[in-house]
Amino acid sequence: GMCNGILAGLVSVTAPCGNVEVGSAFAIGLIGAFIYQGASILLQKLQIDDPIDAFAVHGACGAWGTIAAALFDWGTGTQYFNGWSGWSCVADGAGCKDGAWSEAFAANILEVVCIAGWTAGWSLLLFVPLRIAGFLRAPDDVQDKGADTEKHSPPKAYTM
Repeated sequence: GMCNGILAGLVSVTAPCGNVEVGSAFAIGLIGAFIYQGASILLQKLQIDDPIDAFAVHGACGAWGTIAAALFDWGTGTQYFNGWSGWSCVADGAGCKDGAWSEAFAANILEVVCIAGWTAGWSLLLFVPLRIAGFLRAPDDVQDKGADTEKHSPPKAYTM
């Protein structure tokens, strides 16, 4: 929905917020909203249950934001990179480091891959045994009636 689209834009701009200009931040957030929408539709098509779109907002848009931190860096040209150096480029002994942007872009891609691997590994370690033990599924009668009706709502909105 619209609120998740707004959250997606905010998550997208979190990683690059210190090294992009205002217009770039707006573009990153706008692209993040579309990435959220695409990830949400993909999860539905793959029949993956994510009722609050947590992965679409935080996973997909977080990955986009990490990549966008390098793509939209305010460095001069495409060879230089500012990163956390403020308005000056990442430098070596002879001035602005040549090729720093491609190194930063590769590092950010590697970060996304490592974070996804770490998250997937720990998730599998936790959820596979829970699934085998049968703790990840509600009983059939609860599913038939609906979990909201059975577990989360009183018979009346205000019980007095």
